[in-house]
Amino acid sequence: MAPVNHSQGENVGESSPSRASIRIRVKVADACRNRVRYALRALLEPVAIEPEWVEESEGENANLYYGPPEDRLEGELQLAYDVSAPGALLGVELPEPQGLPTRRWEGEAWPVLFSDVNGNPDVVAGACFLLTGVQETIAGPRDQHGRFRAEDSVQGRGGFADLPVVDAYRAWLVESLRRAGFSPRLRHWGAGSWALCPTFDVDYLRKWRPGMVYRETVRNLMLDDRGEELPDRIARFREFVSDVLSPGDAYRSALTRMIDEVRARHATATVFLKAGAHGPFDVKYSLGGKWIRRVVGEAVEHGFEIGLHPSYHASTHGRYLAEEIEELRELAGRRPTTVRQHYLRYEIPTTLRLHEVSGFTIDSTLGFSTQEGFRRGTCLPFRLFDSENDRETGVWEMPLAAMDGALFNRRDYSVSEAVGATRRLLDRCRLFGGCAVVLWHNVLWDEMDAPGWGRHFLEILDYASSNGALMASLGSALALWRGDSKS
Repeated sequence: MAPVNHSQGENVGESSPSRASIRIRVKVADACRNRVRYALRALLEPVAIEPEWVEESEGENANLYYGPPEDRLEGELQLAYDVSAPGALLGVELPEPQGLPTRRWEGEAWPVLFSDVNGNPDVVAGACFLLTGVQETIAGPRDQHGRFRAEDSVQGRGGFADLPVVDAYRAWLVESLRRAGFSPRLRHWGAGSWALCPTFDVDYLRKWRPGMVYRETVRNLMLDDRGEELPDRIARFREFVSDVLSPGDAYRSALTRMIDEVRARHATATVFLKAGAHGPFDVKYSLGGKWIRRVVGEAVEHGFEIGLHPSYHASTHGRYLAEEIEELRELAGRRPTTVRQHYLRYEIPTTLRLHEVSGFTIDSTLGFSTQEGFRRGTCLPFRLFDSENDRETGVWEMPLAAMDGALFNRRDYSVSEAVGATRRLLDRCRLFGGCAVVLWHNVLWDEMDAPGWGRHFLEILDYASSNGALMASLGSALALWRGDSKS
């Protein structure tokens, strides 16, 4: 077997990354070749290994081989190969999640989506299926906002949406490489072995806008569809009057406190701001006011990242997106390179292509809107794949793991349950040296309508800090992980 080529260095990700190259031969149908190579690159990127492809026509041996066992050349390490996988990788026939085999590892049962004739996990096909998002491209039911539903995903139907299975597959691949004499080294997040990226979606700058005051007043003058009893309505009306008459605004206070709490822990975060409104699910606010300019200016001065939170229809509307980019650039002093779509709306391939041509290098939209978990099966950064054009793009995904609204409103968790569920996700991210991206809205400490949400925020920050996580904005964290920055 030809030796793997390693450069020197132990702490991958702390500075310029230590790189290794490994010769890989892939023998699959032409229609699958690019996406299989993409999956192998994505599996090896976190251990700083660069594939060197050996073409069939060259007739040369490689270090690793993925394809039918009978075509393996002498000295090549055979990766498990599921002959039935191509259909799933092309979206022809999805794997059935019920009754999937599992493999015990690190105290949990990890589902195996594909395996060879001997039952060995085909980690390449499994990673390829989830990372390319092929299941999201297949026509099927969407929710009222046109979103891919968690309950329709293989992970959701199989009950393992909260397991980053791609990262388990990578760990198994690394075990095989080490047994074969290779020395993969996991990338670090600067001085941290894992990371938490706090992100703030600012959907509103004020709580008590005229329309909200009107609706709250009407709500308390008549029984609404929730059938609240009179004593409850009276108690809420008193709380409403007290809140309206209090100085300041709950949502503005929340945003400034969120920034202050992160700064107090010597960390940074990504603040996603809206710069347009084009539909009933958008609330228009101005980025030209003195208050928001001051808050953003101070945040940027302390290393916070300002990302774009496009309007509801901008996920598929290029002109809206372009206008909003310019609006935010004028406020922040630089063109935004990080994006998260409003309502987590994401249409494949339209949204991805709009992000790419608009100059975004980081997206953090791809999480579940109704529950916590790993929509693409990973807690590590990965480059997005354009399935329709059969190519890897230059846009990095920092996958969203949990959102406050999903935890409290969709899952109906208590504060303790929400903290527990989020901690479990963080523990899994820590296990794989990954990054937990958590989304909070600037409604925290609004005990009238978001009771306990602020406690969840503080407890998660403290849990990550006490367990050695790097806490940083999406852009800073990715730069450290890739070795692009020493900061």
